[in-house]
Amino acid sequence: MLLLCCMLEAQAAQSIKIEIPEVIYANGDSFTLGQIARITGGKLRTRNALTEIQVFADVDRGRLSRTEVLRAIEESGASDARIELYMPAFSRIEAPDFEGNFTETSAPQVRTAQSLAPIIKALASWNGDVEVSAGSPVPDGELVDPASIVPGTAAATLRFRDNTGRVRSLGVRLTWTQNVVIASRNIKKGDRITAGNLIVRPMKITRPGAYASNVSEIAGFIADRNIKQGEPVLLRNLTSSSIVKRGRQVRIIARLGGVNVSADGILMEDGRPGDWVKVRRADDKRVTLRARIINENTVEVQVE
Repeated sequence: MLLLCCMLEAQAAQSIKIEIPEVIYANGDSFTLGQIARITGGKLRTRNALTEIQVFADVDRGRLSRTEVLRAIEESGASDARIELYMPAFSRIEAPDFEGNFTETSAPQVRTAQSLAPIIKALASWNGDVEVSAGSPVPDGELVDPASIVPGTAAATLRFRDNTGRVRSLGVRLTWTQNVVIASRNIKKGDRITAGNLIVRPMKITRPGAYASNVSEIAGFIADRNIKQGEPVLLRNLTSSSIVKRGRQVRIIARLGGVNVSADGILMEDGRPGDWVKVRRADDKRVTLRARIINENTVEVQVE
């Protein structure tokens, strides 16, 4: 829920917080503030007065605007309190299928550590899955640090800034999962890798980039060592009889989350598929990159 806070100037020092959820369960086009909001803080007399304030919704659009709530509060004459209103610009109104009100049934949900997974994946440019666990609740506010996370990192400290400017820290443990190519039968040293020898399964990993994640990446390669059935295929244990020569024009690809970015490049070193070599942009000789050879026409840059 988008958090919007409006502070009404007051003569007294007391402060009352009014929280209205993104979805309001109510019948009709008008209702009291006490039926749809959680009201805390301040003096009991003022809170009781606020619960009786009548607010009116836009029935045609099925929503209640923050502007209407503010107008109702101002017209109520609650001038002896400083009001903090927390609600989105518009709250959707739905007919209730239960007995009760916001205070009893729609308390704000506490964010779980796993709800941070999409943010972690974006910071890591990770297209697999990540499990996030923490020993304490997730603080309120926006994640402001770190700016990036290296895939495979086992633990990290996240920092959140709330709407008052206060910064709080949360230690999390991270478990990374991606699709990994697995040997479906024993592969002997010197054997050529074929699609019939491989399957793909999700696996928890600590070393991103160490494993093949797609059968097409390694089909046709030669095993440098024996690979047992059920064992993940490490890229470093594969080689190719074909050497890609320095000066060859290749396609440079970089994977950013679920998006692939590519550019033309020139190899600056000889190498086989799976080797890391220097490559430069074809349109800018000053840009030199470190990339892994996928095949004779393609190299991949690891983005961190």
